[in-house]
Amino acid sequence: MTLTNTLRIAGSSMLLFVCAGFAAAQGQQFNTPTTTSNLAMSATVQTSIQLDISTGTGGSPVTGTNGSGLFSIDFGVVDGLGLGTPASGVSVSADGTGATYSSPINMTPTFTGFTNPATASVTIDAGGDADQAIAREGATAGTMTAVTTNHASLTAVNSESVNERFVGFRISRTEEAGPKAATFVYTITVD
Repeated sequence: MTLTNTLRIAGSSMLLFVCAGFAAAQGQQFNTPTTTSNLAMSATVQTSIQLDISTGTGGSPVTGTNGSGLFSIDFGVVDGLGLGTPASGVSVSADGTGATYSSPINMTPTFTGFTNPATASVTIDAGGDADQAIAREGATAGTMTAVTTNHASLTAVNSESVNERFVGFRISRTEEAGPKAATFVYTITVD
């Protein structure tokens, strides 16, 4: 085989590869009724997480918008004897030193994009409100307690699982009359 033949074969091969490239992504064509175009797509998946709070079964209505992180519940008119007119869905338990008002809430964690997202945990912190000491939280109405920093609330919860908790106020007979406000800060962490 001569050098001229070798160059001719190499040139022909190169021409075939160029034509094959045009066939794969033709783009603009002339004198033909068909052409194709390729669209390469890419995206970056990120982790996402939220904790929604809603009204528990038979509880006082929780207001707020899912995904906002801002929710509230109104307990109505309460007192240390348990004689007030609490909001619909609020239960009261009175004893010789005061009354405990409670309502069930549902916490629903949702998380995606994690490697093996088996479960998450939820901790609770007391907010900075002046009336925080009378606020209560617990697994049941009878086990509600005052909340300290990083108080364990839920462990090993699945994404989109509905988890019932109870919140409320303990109004002692010596509690001064007037509006009361307290905040709980729930933090979700994927394990």
